[in-house]
Amino acid sequence: MFKPGENTSQTVKISNAFDKEIVLINDYSSFDLKKIPLYDALVLDYTDKTGCVDALRKIRSSNIESIYLIPTFILSIVDLKDPEIMELGDGVVQTIQPDSINAFIEGIKSKRRQLKPYTVNPEINRTLIKTMRFAFTRDRMLKPIKDRKSNIGFKYPILSLSLTGEQAKTEINTIEEALEKEFFSPEFVDRIHLCGHCYGGFLNYKEVDPKSGSANLVTENLVHHFSCAYIGPQSDFIRGEQMVCPKCNKTLRHIGVDYDKPSVMYHCLDNDNYFQEPEMKAECMSCGASNEIEGLVQYDVFNLTITDKGVQEAIQPKGSQNSKEIVYNGFITYSTFGTFLKFEIERVKSSSKPSSIGLVRLNISSATEGMLGARYDKLIEEVSEFIVNNTDSANILSRSINSFFIIFPDMAVEASKKKLERLATSIQTLLENNIKETKIEVVSNMKELSDTSEYQSILNELRASILTS
Repeated sequence: MFKPGENTSQTVKISNAFDKEIVLINDYSSFDLKKIPLYDALVLDYTDKTGCVDALRKIRSSNIESIYLIPTFILSIVDLKDPEIMELGDGVVQTIQPDSINAFIEGIKSKRRQLKPYTVNPEINRTLIKTMRFAFTRDRMLKPIKDRKSNIGFKYPILSLSLTGEQAKTEINTIEEALEKEFFSPEFVDRIHLCGHCYGGFLNYKEVDPKSGSANLVTENLVHHFSCAYIGPQSDFIRGEQMVCPKCNKTLRHIGVDYDKPSVMYHCLDNDNYFQEPEMKAECMSCGASNEIEGLVQYDVFNLTITDKGVQEAIQPKGSQNSKEIVYNGFITYSTFGTFLKFEIERVKSSSKPSSIGLVRLNISSATEGMLGARYDKLIEEVSEFIVNNTDSANILSRSINSFFIIFPDMAVEASKKKLERLATSIQTLLENNIKETKIEVVSNMKELSDTSEYQSILNELRASILTS
């Protein structure tokens, strides 16, 4: 329990035996963000729900490290189930216990002492660094939450608070960058489909007339008259209380004996057009674009656990944009590779020919990369050249940081697997013969492409399998 000490109109200082500045904020009308660096921890009173949540968002949206990383607890006598509060806060308490708060403060301070200053430059994604530093200091998984106010229906609260402009697209690009650089390990949560124009997640799926695009449709049964083989919409057969064939004028009495209803017919009320197969469209509720279903952007939502590489980047951000942009002879860019992979999956679906995708990764820590210095770029160049010289011209190659992706079209899966294993073993030998002062582990894995494959899932599964291998 706490004993109120120094009072102001805004805060109550919590007495404690640890000489810590722990304050309870219960008056949000004069909440001053600039004073937060003076405190060791905050306790926000949930009695004023709106004020509490707004204050918490302001704290975590700040780009000042001493503000957004401050330990912040929520004081509430009721059980809170708000997922945003759980993600942004450091816990919900019914009573203030200085002992446990002090232990948490010391844990955060210990982590913060490891953080190195860095200069913001084009190679540094400042929002991503902030997100990683939050995850590192809390040593916890970042979880996406459902939010109907988010353009995609999901958000990572600590990340989305720092974004402006085209928020949904920026958030997606930031997460993809983090996964591509292997700063986080992904755990699948859900799969959503987004507008191909604005990345909006609120879509109106509807059947439309293939000619006019109108959704003003009604359906009716098709009727098949057995004796004369005439097939037409049921409305053509209706004459008063009876069903009469418009072709032969015979009365239809018993379904299954005189006729059946093999299918349905669509009727567009706008242009009186009849058809059997409507088109499916996904109209974006944000930008109004009418998307073909196959043109939607598939996006997988993950729980994110910071990796050792992510911890190293959080502690000492250095960026890796320059090395990411280098495309060696025989390789294509990572974004282009994704397009090729989509085409390859479609080819497999239509031809049933074997195909697979492989991944070879060099486990190079940030410390080793720093030790190698200028030799690191030369090393990646030599490994890239080695892969080009030891794969077939039909193979499609791409690189992302220390990971090398290979598509093996028209090659039996077992043959592809053996080829990939030999390639990884040869690269390991190459590294051991040329870099003797440190050991760089080479790991590999592959996935078969099938008619049920989805390109983003395949890439995610490959990354996850490598990170956990």
